[in-house]
Amino acid sequence: MSHNDFILNTLNLKDPHIKFDENYYSKEIINDVESMFFSGELSYSPDVCPCCGHILDHSIIKYGFKTSRITLPKVSEFNAYLKLRKQRYYCKHCGQTFTPKTSIVKENCFISNNTKLAIALKAKRKISEKDIASD
Repeated sequence: MSHNDFILNTLNLKDPHIKFDENYYSKEIINDVESMFFSGELSYSPDVCPCCGHILDHSIIKYGFKTSRITLPKVSEFNAYLKLRKQRYYCKHCGQTFTPKTSIVKENCFISNNTKLAIALKAKRKISEKDIASD
């Protein structure tokens, strides 16, 4: 098993397009709390432009990266984040830029679906909203 597959399984991420390099892990201070950061890259070749529907024929080019900080569920009681570098694309046909979609988060959201699920599971128990928020 490669280190990329190991990280995806450990963090319970199901997107096969996310790749991790050798320097994928770091610790940083966020809001006076030591947090774990995992750095990955999301890139794949789109078939069509999602804005105009134009089929790929050299009219869609790579156009840099956009980095997102995605909140993950806690790992060993440390706050965990994914610094995801998303490949940006430019469509020469319609002049729009776009980034690839991933199943980890909804569009324009920075809280992972796994984190939302963990919050919902904690909400089923008889604990206060303040305790859920602090977790």
